[in-house]
Amino acid sequence: MPPAIRIEKIVRSRRRSIAIEVTPQATLIVRAPHRVSQAHIDTLIREKSAWIHKKFDEVKQRPQAIVHQYGEGEIFWFLGRQYPLHYVDDGRTTIGRTDRLLVPRAFQPEVRHHIRRWYRQEAVSEIGSRCMYFSMMTGYSPASVRISDAKQRWGSCTSRGGLNFSWRLIQAPLEIVDYVIVHELVHLRQMDHSPKFWKKVEELMPDYARRRKWLRENERLLRM
Repeated sequence: MPPAIRIEKIVRSRRRSIAIEVTPQATLIVRAPHRVSQAHIDTLIREKSAWIHKKFDEVKQRPQAIVHQYGEGEIFWFLGRQYPLHYVDDGRTTIGRTDRLLVPRAFQPEVRHHIRRWYRQEAVSEIGSRCMYFSMMTGYSPASVRISDAKQRWGSCTSRGGLNFSWRLIQAPLEIVDYVIVHELVHLRQMDHSPKFWKKVEELMPDYARRRKWLRENERLLRM
């Protein structure tokens, strides 16, 4: 008999239906209307138990999160490509990128801080320019574009029309970055994830489902 399913969190709101979410950490989150009872939620979880266990298994088979030690030759991702870390003593004062990630040896022992700051700076430039491109293409203009330190959300749209993107997203292939940008731009017109929302995303990016699937299956690689 499969083990009992533990609900990690129940998020109640003014939504109309119940949504079940299996997180990248293989935990279960239930989003439910205020009026729905705990008994009703428990019954639904039992009915969906086979599907939930299947999703748990799928998540556990995905690539594991990378734990960086910041040693020579260690792999770092940038726009979908792998760059071995290489410490240099050539007098440079900034991180560079050729076929390797060139880091001044003087940055030790604070190398973690310096590499993260470099990623964030690159995200400001790259994500900012891609967001401007898609904004011009779609006519959807955000009030602001901000690069955040978010660990659980790749992008978000505020009620005032501002877009936020995690700097960690810059590790993903450019087509995945573009998907997240388009996703959030559409939220400027459609705040929910209704069929109307996904239809608009598909109009702008016909293969969005493939890109979305890649992000779901590989997001642990981007958890720095």
